[in-house]
Amino acid sequence: MKRAIVGLVGLALVATLTQAVAAKGPGSSLTCPTFNASNFPHPTKITNPYFPLTPGDVYTYEGNVKKEPESETVTVTSNAKTINGISVVEVEDRVSEGGIPVEDTLDWFAQDKSGNVWYMGEFATQLPDETHDGSWTAGLNGAQPGLIMEASPQVGDTYCQENAPGVAQDAGQVVSVTASRTVPAGNFTNVVQTKDFSLIEPHSEYKYYASGVGLIEAIALNGGSEDVKLENVP
Repeated sequence: MKRAIVGLVGLALVATLTQAVAAKGPGSSLTCPTFNASNFPHPTKITNPYFPLTPGDVYTYEGNVKKEPESETVTVTSNAKTINGISVVEVEDRVSEGGIPVEDTLDWFAQDKSGNVWYMGEFATQLPDETHDGSWTAGLNGAQPGLIMEASPQVGDTYCQENAPGVAQDAGQVVSVTASRTVPAGNFTNVVQTKDFSLIEPHSEYKYYASGVGLIEAIALNGGSEDVKLENVP
């Protein structure tokens, strides 16, 4: 769900989510959300229309990366895990390039009582070396949860997605809530478009989220051509 990951403009997060923990970005600063476990009465019930996660759902993506075919299978598991004092939904993301497995990642998410979906960490395995670069868990080694999808995205909103200093410092900015996209899974309107970027790496990309479906397309903006599209609606 979060393989690919940069200009900061506005900051329009819900007031109850913000705190004075800032990370430097190009020409500005980025304020990360404050996590409070008491705001998560039903953390594994993820019903945000732009990021729904139902155990058993399987999403398949096809596309290309640097002219090589890329395939991605995202499975919402039923595995039980507790992070930072709350239960989380575990999602397995398997990626192949040119028919060769290159990454197998476990991502963890939770939804707060306002409908915001939080990113609680990931355990990434790069293949075939079986290294774990970029892995982080909220509450460990200074890492804090970030947001992956707001309850009500608005153009200009900018927010921390991954907040693990020196390991994974990603952010997102909403650039449209009325985009239209056509992918193999269908035609979609009123799509939320974000620009995802890293504070410590040069890579950035556009991501597109359709209501009732979730992520439908990811397009790299630099670092080599990459365009991956949703093949099916679970």
